[in-house]
Amino acid sequence: MHIKDQQQLARVRAECRRLVTKRSLFSAATGALPGGIAGAASDIVNLRSLLPAVNKKFGLDPTQVDELDEQMKEQVAVTVARIGSGFIGKLITEGMIATVLKQVGVRLATKTAASYVPVIGSGVAAGLSFGMMKLIGNKHVEDCYDVVGEMLAAQASPTAPSGAA
Repeated sequence: MHIKDQQQLARVRAECRRLVTKRSLFSAATGALPGGIAGAASDIVNLRSLLPAVNKKFGLDPTQVDELDEQMKEQVAVTVARIGSGFIGKLITEGMIATVLKQVGVRLATKTAASYVPVIGSGVAAGLSFGMMKLIGNKHVEDCYDVVGEMLAAQASPTAPSGAA
């Protein structure tokens, strides 16, 4: 794990949140274009690069997780399962992203429909696109933050001897 302490973890979190904001602004710009299909396709491409970038910054991309010792791999797996993240430590596919987009599908459908209404529709679509990207991206940042935070805590606390209660 390349993050060594809480201060470094906080810096990575802030950096990733800024990255999410930049990508959300890009998503808003493409969401404002007429014909919402291009915006939806752009969101998939955007998330397919954003989520792995966040994983990598936190030291949680598949290659980095594979390099951890067995105890830390297990800690990552347990924490990821507990928080329910489907993106940490995995190769991210378009299918995985499509599933997440379906979970916020009402927003996506509204964004697509709204983009066909002149002027006002483009603004609504841009706002929804920004909000959707921000929601998904920041949730992933927080999930990664929690996983690494628990890994740091596990490294800092001595393990209790077996049989001790």
